[in-house]
Amino acid sequence: MQKIPDRRFERSMNHNYMILSRRDFFETGGMNENDYRVKMLLENNIKGLLPVTHRKVNGESRYYYEINSLQSLDRILEKRELGCDEIKMLLMGCVRLFERLEEYLLDGSQVIIRPEFIYINVECMEPYFVCYPDYEGDVRLSFMEFTDELLTRIDHTDKSAVMLGYQVYRYTRNPNFVLSEIRTMMEHSAADMIKNNEQHEYEQLEDTNESSKAEYTFEPYKSDEENTAYDECEKQSCARDIAGCVLCVVIALCAAAIIVASRVMLLFDLGGNYELYLYGAIAMALMAAALFLTGIIRKVRYNRQIEELEEMQEIQSVKKQDDLPSVFSPKEPDKEPANYFCGETVCLQSDIVEERVLRGRIDDRELNIPLKNLPITVGKLAGVSDFVINDNTVSKMHARFEEHDGRVYVYDLNSTNGTLKNGELIGIETPTRLDAGDKIRLGRISLTYC
Repeated sequence: MQKIPDRRFERSMNHNYMILSRRDFFETGGMNENDYRVKMLLENNIKGLLPVTHRKVNGESRYYYEINSLQSLDRILEKRELGCDEIKMLLMGCVRLFERLEEYLLDGSQVIIRPEFIYINVECMEPYFVCYPDYEGDVRLSFMEFTDELLTRIDHTDKSAVMLGYQVYRYTRNPNFVLSEIRTMMEHSAADMIKNNEQHEYEQLEDTNESSKAEYTFEPYKSDEENTAYDECEKQSCARDIAGCVLCVVIALCAAAIIVASRVMLLFDLGGNYELYLYGAIAMALMAAALFLTGIIRKVRYNRQIEELEEMQEIQSVKKQDDLPSVFSPKEPDKEPANYFCGETVCLQSDIVEERVLRGRIDDRELNIPLKNLPITVGKLAGVSDFVINDNTVSKMHARFEEHDGRVYVYDLNSTNGTLKNGELIGIETPTRLDAGDKIRLGRISLTYC
């Protein structure tokens, strides 16, 4: 495969460019500027390719690719792993590009399919590729290596991404694979994954409902003997309740029968003491009421005792769990005595690393960017930037801070408004060392390196 060209960057007014050049343009093997492929590239705005212009300077052929508001894929892969949707966007973008190139009679061999030459709109992960006329590559081999590199950055917690990556990997191992078939394969796999996801979500919902039921119907643990005794007690209590209800009903019916009998005797003048019968019926009715109230009171007391017993068993089970050692709970620090010895004061040596931070203000608020765990990326888009600055003059991924040989360096990440050090604009992707007191400007945000 042909050697990958070197990159350099240039900022001109409000435009950022990646420049690919070749010094032996006029020597044997250089691409003829009248070649139809060059004309197709320069005279047509092909969707999926970075816009490009061509210049010749002192025998050097330069291609200027406009990269405003875009980030190289290798920078994205440094920050996060790829999910299913992101892998599909990248692969489908590549496949669609090669399908469009056929309309312009281009075979795609001039497209450099490498992460550092693929630029991404970080908001929607839409890819843009570089077509370099002085490059001749193997499309199928380049695509296979590109997919292999993507799969090393796959998010293994995303089952759909793992499934899709495995299918693409298996297909590209076939020495006769066709790029156009990958689109069909991914569309079919997408439909299958939608069904699988729906089924998985349904199963998760069922599991959640079952766990919720189990949570709200908690019963303290009882041994087999306790369960047997508990059941016998329940049966005896139920039998007593039934017997009491039957007795109350019988007494009430007897009282009613006595009242009816005394009334009949009074009407037909059959003799007998009416008042005595009436008093007896009232007494029996009061007895039935007393028995009924007694049963209710006993039932309420019994239920209360059961509730208290269950609460006590639950508390005891929680205490037993609390008594068990846990590797997840932090160990409480031992209390120091009042006169404990705190140790000797350490002398500050020359190799002690000082606190490194960027300090500034934004909207009358203090802004501090710690530079302890380098590298970090600063920008306004969460997810791709480690430190987010909510300001419309700051790019989505504006600058990157790295450490080399104990010193901090700043890189401008193709930002729209640029990154300034002490009032001077630094180059795109150019490492610039920071010293204490340096002024860094990101958009309109001014920071001091301390």
